[in-house]
Amino acid sequence: MTKSSGNDAIVDPNTYADPDPKRAASRRDVLGFLAAFGVVTPTASLISAIDAGIATAEAQTAAGQPVPRLSVYTPNWPDMIELWRQLARDWAPLGVDLDVQQGTLDTFVSNIVAEQKLPHLGSMSWGGAPDRLDPDYFISEMFHSRRAIKGGLNFGLYKSDEFDKAADSQRQAMDPAERQKLVRLAQELVVADSPSLILYHRDIIHAYNKKRFKGMKPILGNGIGFPYMPLAYMDIEALQPRKVLRLTSIYDIASLNPFQTPEIYNSTTLRLIYATFVTRDEKAEVMPWALASWNVVDNTTVDIVLRPNTKFHDGKPATVEDVKFTFDFILKHKFPAMGRVTDALESASITGDNTVRLKLKQPSAPFVANVLGYAFLAPKHIWETIPANLATPADWPNDKPVGSGPWKFVEWRKGEHIQFAANKDFYRPAKLDGFIAAVVPQMESMVGMLERGDSDMLAWNLDMTLGARISQNPDLEVVRTPTHGQHEVRLNLSMAPCNNKAFRHALQHATDRKKILDIIFSGAGVVSHGAPITPALEAWAVPSLKGYEPNIDKARAVLKDGGFTWNAQGKLMLPS
Repeated sequence: MTKSSGNDAIVDPNTYADPDPKRAASRRDVLGFLAAFGVVTPTASLISAIDAGIATAEAQTAAGQPVPRLSVYTPNWPDMIELWRQLARDWAPLGVDLDVQQGTLDTFVSNIVAEQKLPHLGSMSWGGAPDRLDPDYFISEMFHSRRAIKGGLNFGLYKSDEFDKAADSQRQAMDPAERQKLVRLAQELVVADSPSLILYHRDIIHAYNKKRFKGMKPILGNGIGFPYMPLAYMDIEALQPRKVLRLTSIYDIASLNPFQTPEIYNSTTLRLIYATFVTRDEKAEVMPWALASWNVVDNTTVDIVLRPNTKFHDGKPATVEDVKFTFDFILKHKFPAMGRVTDALESASITGDNTVRLKLKQPSAPFVANVLGYAFLAPKHIWETIPANLATPADWPNDKPVGSGPWKFVEWRKGEHIQFAANKDFYRPAKLDGFIAAVVPQMESMVGMLERGDSDMLAWNLDMTLGARISQNPDLEVVRTPTHGQHEVRLNLSMAPCNNKAFRHALQHATDRKKILDIIFSGAGVVSHGAPITPALEAWAVPSLKGYEPNIDKARAVLKDGGFTWNAQGKLMLPS
């Protein structure tokens, strides 16, 4: 095998030289976590990025001294690069300078999430997966103190007993009105404490060839082309003899093992093969999928009924033995990617021909939507026979995945495409014969393929300018859909000056969200009021929130009231 050289050379993390054994051990922990995200082949540049994060000094600047250049990490996506160009201009009148570093999503995961090595600030966008429609995800996963751990999404290290109490209470509140009150309280606390600058909820813009296909379903957070909501593909019909849809996406998956990765694109693509127990319909309401029904017996007991006559893709029948095995398998191996299942579930027991009783560790209001909507039916006859010498079943390549979902696996050519065939035995069979998702890293290339007829759907986020260009073609249709996903800037609350609430409030006032949304996305989206939940989800959003007025004078006044001053050169000085 030819080995690469330079920064992208493939290296063995166990033999990669390092004089510091603690750093080497930490690196091994990180790489193990990365495997759960599908980052399975470490490179020298990725190793160096991890080490740079581990070696970063976290010393605090002394009181009364100039605010240091704020270190920033952002994915090297065009919209994120432009975001920081705008923020640098908006924040300059406050007397702060930015040192913006760009990198890949892999590096973000390895340094920021896995190692909790956020510099002063970092930016990220979070997609609209179905399990994120319930407010618990954007509240508990992002901001609860128990998630301020390696691999947790509270990588800004926000810790508030009052917030934690509200977040825990909303999760256990089974009365809808009481839960709504607690969800809104938790959001108000996030806005007041400002551990994150939640910017906007960008609309999803996809396009397709309407002369060749019909029946697209725009779904909140999914658009017509993302794999997040499986119902989106089910009613697409061909208007010409070819019944295999060809779509394009920037991303490729990293693994065929559904127990391995929680990354949204990879995990939801695999859930087209492995049917989740419930899913969301076109109105984003929870509906049964692998299940025929469910019944909440009491606050800690849920009975689930497997859909009768379900078959796996190899023709073998699916039974309650497979359902129980799935949950037992997850509880036994404690896969990081399936943490929400192990967090919530105590046990699973067979109580009837098609019924399994799930006992929860404690009351969980989002259990059906967030756990049953994420967990999937796994075939016992396959997973109980995988090699025993694996460190974890998540390491198994699973080269020929077999599930019970609406789409059968055909082939995956890494970096090129993944292909599916319709499962005509599914209770609600797709109208297509199959589809191919081609990996096309450049947006201009995807647009060109759609315009030339080389593809049938562009299933990645378009900007308004390209959308307007595509709309000029009479054969093509552009579809714009709102999302509950979000773009944010997270602050590291363990580092000065981000640990100062007045400083965080000043950044809120210095950030003109509408202007930035207009510049980067031509206004295609909803400006956030600073809360984790989009205003589009009216049942959970806080109607009284108006957000922070974008006003630089007010931002400077907040800093002054907080004890900040400016030196003769106009640079911001920390409070004495």
